[in-house]
Amino acid sequence: MYIFSWNYIKEKWQHAGFQKYLKNMSWAFLGKVYGLIGSFFVGILVARYLGPEKYGVLNYVLSFVVVLAFLANFGIDNILVRDLVKFKENKDKILNTAFSIKIIGAIIVIVITLITSLLIKNDGYTTTLIFLYSLNLIFSSINVLDYYFQSEVKYKYIFWAQIISVTAISILRLFLIYQKLGTGWFVVSLIFESLFYVGTLLFIFNKQHGQLSLKIDFSLAKKLIMDSWPFIFTTAFALIYSKIDQIMIGKMMDNHSLGIYAAGVKLAEIWYFVPATICGVVLPSIVSTYQTNLILYKNRIKKLLCFIVILTFLFALFEFIFAKFLITITFGSAYLAAAEILRIYTWAGIFIAIMITLNQELVIKNKTKLIMWSSFVGAIANVVLNYIFIPKFGIVGSAWATFFSYMLIPLIIYINKIKKE
Repeated sequence: MYIFSWNYIKEKWQHAGFQKYLKNMSWAFLGKVYGLIGSFFVGILVARYLGPEKYGVLNYVLSFVVVLAFLANFGIDNILVRDLVKFKENKDKILNTAFSIKIIGAIIVIVITLITSLLIKNDGYTTTLIFLYSLNLIFSSINVLDYYFQSEVKYKYIFWAQIISVTAISILRLFLIYQKLGTGWFVVSLIFESLFYVGTLLFIFNKQHGQLSLKIDFSLAKKLIMDSWPFIFTTAFALIYSKIDQIMIGKMMDNHSLGIYAAGVKLAEIWYFVPATICGVVLPSIVSTYQTNLILYKNRIKKLLCFIVILTFLFALFEFIFAKFLITITFGSAYLAAAEILRIYTWAGIFIAIMITLNQELVIKNKTKLIMWSSFVGAIANVVLNYIFIPKFGIVGSAWATFFSYMLIPLIIYINKIKKE
């Protein structure tokens, strides 16, 4: 058939649009892979150094802040690339307004996080670490520039930001291990990681484009928040079903069990960046196609979804088969019990990949409420199932609870899609 002919393949390969996205896909993957090599393997050394109990404390602190961090961006991160592509003439206004909104949100979340930690009676040391890590949200506000470069399909700048931040933070963490410093220093190092990353993006942006400033256009801010408000809840629910398991284990069991569980989760999530990166790179192209050619748009969405499912299945199968080996060579024999968590949790990645792809389509069509309600169901399911499963089955039960909640979300979206069509 012609579709498989050499001339057809050659024609597509030489197409300027294909070359552009292939080049940027390469930049995006190189950055992510380098980030994994640096942060993941240095992270393993940190886990080995701290041991399961202290590593559990570290992950409890991170999860606690992340679960509340949804308020910091008011959901606008989810529509920034779309709006920057659709309304190119207003890019400066969009960037500055989004930046201002996120700064205000960050300050609010820092206060809420501290109050919440005190209310649920975390010990003083844990509360201090939670407060320190919440300061990271201030620097994360500048990541609006990440979305700017995505909208411009200029991933090489994101790549260089990743190279610099990962290299700097890896050296810093190795130094902390060498000096045999405590858990708190590793929490502080995470703040510096964000600082290096957004600092590099800010430097490149200032050199090429201009200043990012705290100038808020209130009419635009209102529109951004009105378009994105479902994502405030969507992100909240997503963070609940992705992180609440670790918080509940920390509260219902102990830090040692949480450390084991976190090791399995970290290894399971190592390849989750792949579908997210693919979808992120092709999003500007799909947005443009939706505006001009609906048949081509639907064809691209179907091909993307099919490719994502096959690819993530292969990743999950590999981790399922070699779970014990992977845990042993990475985290060490002290974390061997995490192999069972890895075997379960890795399959959740397939549903996460499907969810990412379907969410892209819903964002383009501005059907954000469906994303919100499906995420709400997933969050409730995860909390309830964890509450039932943890006392009976421990951390293995928590892994199953999270798996089922992840499976539920794309299922709801797909059923709704079939009904509408």
